[in-house]
Amino acid sequence: MKAMRIISTLAISLLMATFAMGQTAKLKQAKQAMDNLDYIRAIELYNEVLEEHDLAEAKINLAEAYRKINDTANAEYWYGQVVRLPESEPIHKLYYGMMLQRNGRCEEARNWYDAYTELVPNDERGQYLKEACDYEDDLLNRNLGLYEIKLCDFNSRSDDFGPQFYRGGLVFSSERDTNPIIRRTHTWTGNPFLELYYLDVRQLGNKEGECGNYIFGRPEKFSNEINSKYHDATVSFSKNGEEVFFTRNNFVDGKKGFDDEGIMRLKIFYARSEGHGKWGELESLPFNSNEYSVAHPALSPDGNRLYFTSDMPGGFGGMDLYYSDKENGRWGPPQNLGPTVNTEGHEIFPTVAPDGHLYFASDGHIGLGGLDIYSTQETAPGTWSNPENLGAPINSHADDFSIVFNAEGTCGFFTSNRDGGIGKDDIYSFRKTAIPVEVLVFDQKTELPLEGAKVFVACMDDTLTTDAQGKIHFHMKLEKCCDLAASMTDYEPAKSEACTRNMTLSERLEVKIPMVRMAEFVVEGVVFDAASSLPLEGAMVTIIDEDGQPAAPEFITPKTGKYYFKLERDKCYRVKAEKNGYFAGIANNVCTKGLDQSETLRENLYLSPTFMQPGDVTERGTDLGTTEETPYTYLDPATGIWMDKDTRLPADGRYPDGRLYEKGELKSGGTDLVRGPTTPSPDDNYAIPYLVHIYYDFDKAYIRDDAIPELEKLYTLMVENPQYIIEIGSHTDSRGSYHYNQRLSQRRAEAVVRWLTDRGIDRNRLVARGYGETKNVNHCKNNVPCSEKEHQLNRRTEFKVIGCIDCIEPEKAIISHENPNVKVDECKTCPF
Repeated sequence: MKAMRIISTLAISLLMATFAMGQTAKLKQAKQAMDNLDYIRAIELYNEVLEEHDLAEAKINLAEAYRKINDTANAEYWYGQVVRLPESEPIHKLYYGMMLQRNGRCEEARNWYDAYTELVPNDERGQYLKEACDYEDDLLNRNLGLYEIKLCDFNSRSDDFGPQFYRGGLVFSSERDTNPIIRRTHTWTGNPFLELYYLDVRQLGNKEGECGNYIFGRPEKFSNEINSKYHDATVSFSKNGEEVFFTRNNFVDGKKGFDDEGIMRLKIFYARSEGHGKWGELESLPFNSNEYSVAHPALSPDGNRLYFTSDMPGGFGGMDLYYSDKENGRWGPPQNLGPTVNTEGHEIFPTVAPDGHLYFASDGHIGLGGLDIYSTQETAPGTWSNPENLGAPINSHADDFSIVFNAEGTCGFFTSNRDGGIGKDDIYSFRKTAIPVEVLVFDQKTELPLEGAKVFVACMDDTLTTDAQGKIHFHMKLEKCCDLAASMTDYEPAKSEACTRNMTLSERLEVKIPMVRMAEFVVEGVVFDAASSLPLEGAMVTIIDEDGQPAAPEFITPKTGKYYFKLERDKCYRVKAEKNGYFAGIANNVCTKGLDQSETLRENLYLSPTFMQPGDVTERGTDLGTTEETPYTYLDPATGIWMDKDTRLPADGRYPDGRLYEKGELKSGGTDLVRGPTTPSPDDNYAIPYLVHIYYDFDKAYIRDDAIPELEKLYTLMVENPQYIIEIGSHTDSRGSYHYNQRLSQRRAEAVVRWLTDRGIDRNRLVARGYGETKNVNHCKNNVPCSEKEHQLNRRTEFKVIGCIDCIEPEKAIISHENPNVKVDECKTCPF
């Protein structure tokens, strides 16, 4: 029995050893298959290993192999197991998130992107892909209805991709095998090598209305000179079709080239047409290399720039986009498109559209999963706009790439491996049902573009943000209009409209929205007592706009007399200060029109008192004589003109005290009311008289034309102060009899009252009173020799407040009393 146990144990040991040796051999074969890019064989071997043993290495490589052949369902399953292994690396979390997203499970993918970003914060892919999940709904719905797509009926059950227009037909890459005798397959996918095919394309109807409605011929191999026994794909033609650029494995003249790891890299080759479907000798482009791949050529319409993709050293990620410019007939050194376009992922399959926009596929920008198609444009030499995702239905959760447009840019073809196709990668046709709209938002003054402006697009019910060039892009259907509203910090809101009326699908609509920098406009000032020149407390200041509407609540001045209002742009205002016992102070035409930058407007308001309390004259030290003056000007009482103290000429311009004069007339910065020489007295409740500079013809009482401006001022004062009852007092000099002067002055006062009532002033607010020569202000009495200037001081018309129509307590209202000292003319027979 013991011997049997020993034999049995030995047999078991031998079996285990034999099995272990078998597993080791399979693992070695599988790894070799991975190194040889034979992912189909590697998947087969790793599955066999995992049927017997749970090996981390097998799970990791199996997940990688499924990802390489684009089997996202199996890749998701195995990465889901890999990320939970102790041997898992951070990159596996990123790949697991990518597979989840590719399979429409963005919410779960977001958690794994977060986990990857936390472990590898310098790799922006995790953050980009997470943001892609946040924008998924927008990318799926934003452009729906703007494109119509159709699966082309010439697709095979293998890969068909990379369509390009050529001489009335289409050239594309395909794995379809049309040779039943010799079958060559590629170890990566197990499918035949790629070859270039051509088919005729006939469009039904006119180019505009039937764009994208095609009838296809039968696919045939494109050219024996170009197709080889290895990969030949992704072609680009010159505009005249005489030159061709295409991608091929490193195989030329029957010789294969390998890099240091034994991999046959991709290169771009060039040939010129020799006519009749023949192509000349192939040329390898100067930037090709055995050590890295150069692929996917895209020639610009003018033939002077070639875009391509490469994993050459010095890039930003996997495959980057480059361009080479033709210089003196030779291709220059490759130029990387930079980090705005290239990412840590792959940027491949560039295409130059007829309008100059560059389209490409990427798995590193915000997208729907896998490869998405984006557009960008060169805004300045070496500077590219932020790539714009074309969104659904062009893009999907699957790989979408290799787009091409017809000459009008209205329809074309692209490639996708989305569900519902015939094979793996399939070619789809598309037609635009809307036109591209480009909106430029810029500073109106500097004309510089504004980055970061928000533009609400009403027809999309969406808000877009301008890029570094101040632009947003979207599409609109024909015969439509759409309101646009731009907003940005420190700028006034701006609006515009985009309309596609009378446009065609081949056109592009450009809309410009100028924005004006937000400026803060303020009017501020001090309300002064015009008599004392001191700030006035308790004045009510109001402001109305040019439409007569209140622009702000009323303002009551503090002890400082200061007031303050905010103003709007491009408006004019009227500011008015009022207080009981004062005539209102007004500032007209306070305007912000024509102002671009913030500005504080200053308007001091001067309120002239209507009466004085007993003793005010002494307390204030105010000279109520025949002149008024400031530190810089004085008022000529005879003419009513403000004179400059230094020049003795009429004051003109703005003076240091803020007063503005025009040819001796005070325009702003003070009151234009001039006190009369009559001293307030108890007899008339200390009402302050103010002069009206009116001149009459000798022995006449009618209003002369030169008096109209002064009466206009008086009329305005009464309109602005509707609560006051005004006495119009007329005075004469002492020449002539008392009786005559009394009657003449009364007629003159009544003439003023009549003029005002004819203009609409309520007669009940006016009292005409002639004083004759009873209130002379100097020594020029009867028979006293005086100069004409001295007599002129006595010949005057004054007005003063003698009551109010809205007094709360009538018994306290100011009432005008009869003059008890009127002298009677003793010379009743005098001719005067």
